[in-house]
Amino acid sequence: HLLSELARPKTAIVTLVGEAHLAFFKDRSEIAKGKMQIADGMAPGSLLLAPADTIVEDYLPTDKKVVRFGQGAELEITDLVERKDSLTFKANFLGQVLDLPVTGKYNATNAMIASYVALQEGVSEEQIHQAFQHLELTRNRTEWKKAANGADILSDVYNANPTAMKLILETFSAIPANEGGKKIAVLADMKELGDQSVQLHNQMILSLSPDVLDTVIFYGEDIAELAQLASQMFPIGHVYYFKKTEDQDQFEDLVKQVKESLGANDQILLKGSNSMNLAKLVESLENEAK
Repeated sequence: HLLSELARPKTAIVTLVGEAHLAFFKDRSEIAKGKMQIADGMAPGSLLLAPADTIVEDYLPTDKKVVRFGQGAELEITDLVERKDSLTFKANFLGQVLDLPVTGKYNATNAMIASYVALQEGVSEEQIHQAFQHLELTRNRTEWKKAANGADILSDVYNANPTAMKLILETFSAIPANEGGKKIAVLADMKELGDQSVQLHNQMILSLSPDVLDTVIFYGEDIAELAQLASQMFPIGHVYYFKKTEDQDQFEDLVKQVKESLGANDQILLKGSNSMNLAKLVESLENEAK
């Protein structure tokens, strides 16, 4: 509310209402209420973009131009094609296909929203298309890197919440494996989820398939029960768990196991909250051979 009153934005966007920061809110509805305060300082008739998520509907302002996006909404992605390091998609308000040098459906959604706002500001479709050709992401957000042994690393360790982890697992699972290689996921604790943390971690089991992922390696404390669930679903020897608690940190053991598991033709996804320090694991994989 305060920031909106200070900035008086002409246009505002709420990209999604996830579970991040649940430790400070009662539930997702409270998060939605807080996020929609972005409109408090906007003049009547200003443009507000919001997801087609029913959780926000009680908090939509009546004096703004509200445009919804998502499946079946006013703005919608069509013909999404994801590849290892790029994607293409169409949107129902654009005349041409957009190409992004990144993967992830959530990146396509963000690009669609940005394109709509750009059009409202008088930017041409051709200018939009050209701008996305030179897109640069924040480091360690859905970033492909190379391990010292030749394996492909998908680093998404800048931060984590259940929605983001589910989406990156969907993206990673949809990308074809390298010839002769396997797919490995390293998942660490998602922080600031409050009393629901263990339950929200456990729900990630629905995004883990032994038909797609060869090995899953877990690291943290609240993720321990998820590791147990996965061990019942995956073959013996394909699930590992390493602790990170106030009393014990098995980070070095984690690094050792990842390097033992990772082959030259493999793809490995790393996802967890920034405080879990998976960026250090990424650097170790980049700089050292097994």
